[in-house]
Amino acid sequence: MDYVVLEAAYEVGNKVGGIHTVLTSKSARMMERIKEFYEIGPYYEKKAQVEFEEKTIPEKFHETFVEMEKEFGVKCHYGNWVMAEQSPECILIDHSGIRKKINEIKKELWESFQIDSIGTDEWFNEPAVWGKALGLLIEKMEKNKVFGNKKIVAHFHEYLSGTGLLHLKKVKSKVKTVFTTHATFMGRTIAETKKEDLYELIEKGFKDKKPASNELAYSYGIQAKHLLEKASAQNADVFTSVSKAVAREAEFILGKKCDLILPNGLDMEKFPIMEDLSVLHKEYRNQIRHFVEAYFYPYYYFNIKNTMFYFIAGRYEFHNKGIDLFIDALGELNRQLKKEKSDKIVVAFLWVAEETTARNMAVMENMAIHQTIEELIERELPQINKKLFKNLMEGRKLEEGLFEKEFLLDAKKMTMKLKSKKDFLPPLSAFEMPENEILKSIKRNNLLNKEEDKIKVIYYPTYLSTADGLIGLNYYEAIIGSHYGVFPSYYEPWGYTPLETAALGVPSLTTDLGGFGQFIEENLGEKAKASIDVLKRKGKTYKEEVEGLKKAMKEIYSMTKQERMEKKIKAKEYSGLADWSNLIDNYIKAYEK
Repeated sequence: MDYVVLEAAYEVGNKVGGIHTVLTSKSARMMERIKEFYEIGPYYEKKAQVEFEEKTIPEKFHETFVEMEKEFGVKCHYGNWVMAEQSPECILIDHSGIRKKINEIKKELWESFQIDSIGTDEWFNEPAVWGKALGLLIEKMEKNKVFGNKKIVAHFHEYLSGTGLLHLKKVKSKVKTVFTTHATFMGRTIAETKKEDLYELIEKGFKDKKPASNELAYSYGIQAKHLLEKASAQNADVFTSVSKAVAREAEFILGKKCDLILPNGLDMEKFPIMEDLSVLHKEYRNQIRHFVEAYFYPYYYFNIKNTMFYFIAGRYEFHNKGIDLFIDALGELNRQLKKEKSDKIVVAFLWVAEETTARNMAVMENMAIHQTIEELIERELPQINKKLFKNLMEGRKLEEGLFEKEFLLDAKKMTMKLKSKKDFLPPLSAFEMPENEILKSIKRNNLLNKEEDKIKVIYYPTYLSTADGLIGLNYYEAIIGSHYGVFPSYYEPWGYTPLETAALGVPSLTTDLGGFGQFIEENLGEKAKASIDVLKRKGKTYKEEVEGLKKAMKEIYSMTKQERMEKKIKAKEYSGLADWSNLIDNYIKAYEK
């Protein structure tokens, strides 16, 4: 390629959300296609220690970096982004030296682009300052002919990098710009607050040929971020989004039609093959089973081998991520299964991180009891084996003298401890925490973890880790050990969680309101049913959505082991449609354009 690509995002070397996954997962394919490719992000020392390997500044950058520090007080760090595949060359900008100029930057944004940023928070101010430093750096690279006579394409992600793009526009730079919106700020805000139905608003806007007004942003108090995002889209040479869902939303809210769609993908080479996943599933499923036994068995017993594990995961966005729908549908399914007197159990995990105080002491005590009983039996087994053999050889009753008095005494103590719990119910959460929307919804649906309940719930409000002292698995391991990932989002610009789940050989569910759901509908239609389910939410009442999700979960529940295995294989196969090796061409088209 006869041009240089500078990809700039606030999440380069600075993990905040989903854009980090987009950038890290595609970097290897990008480096294959573009000879000179650089990632640019903010420099935060603690984050950089984890994600960034600093190296000696190459000669071609040296003059520019020295001038940036001398003229503006902006220090540039050069190295490799080690969190990304193939560790691309990376520049991290320490913008702390110009933070004091925030008001000058805001004044400039108003005078040049009518961006009203009075009274903004740090999620505007901090990226705005970094973006300004970014724009100054790219301008100076161009002026100093760092890349010789090669053309430069600067790719900016989200409003967080927008001030960099607008700076280049203001100084009439010849650098060509691409701007990608992963979700409009206004769209996400409207969806979260539920004051209005976002999709009805969009459809009405297209029907009446009236794009969203700036006044709407003012009514939600998000005018600064919206206006920055809008100006970035309007002033970019090429405007892109990550899905058709976002493209339609952006056209209505930002008033500009997308030039191209850049769907999000994964580097499927980094995911285990199906044969390995089958082995790993058993290993991690058994570890989840072990945790579930410790969690519930002190209160009552059920057959863990006839138990399935469903889960939802993601940010704490109760409505947007469909957590409300998931819990309501679980409540309906629980009522149905109890009526049908089904013998199979579902343990539904909610892996949704939230502020917690500490691990639930009852759960920790249960795990300690469970561990003690296991160790007690483990220690006694060699002696029991010898006595069984001796009794068998001598023709005695097999159980005669089988257990030592000390063992029986210890076992009795454990039994007494377990009896003390029989009058209580297993906790709803593995952690101590104040009651929130999730816990209220669980209780409202009478999902109380009673013995007769066919749906048991475990709210796990922290990031999964091999060192958490509970399940003891990281996120991907926990997915592999499960049976069904449920992601019934109301607002989902793309949807990495159902894609990752499918790539790990586990059936998943998304919705037709999300980018990934529409991608699956377009490419597979009904073929993907029960492998990558697409729940119909467009134009449906909430009651219909609950019923639809309940049916989808019941279908997985009712399958034989063989049927589930076939769906797992298909889920893995279909996830390959979103392999970066297939999707990276869209980025190249944007740069060529």
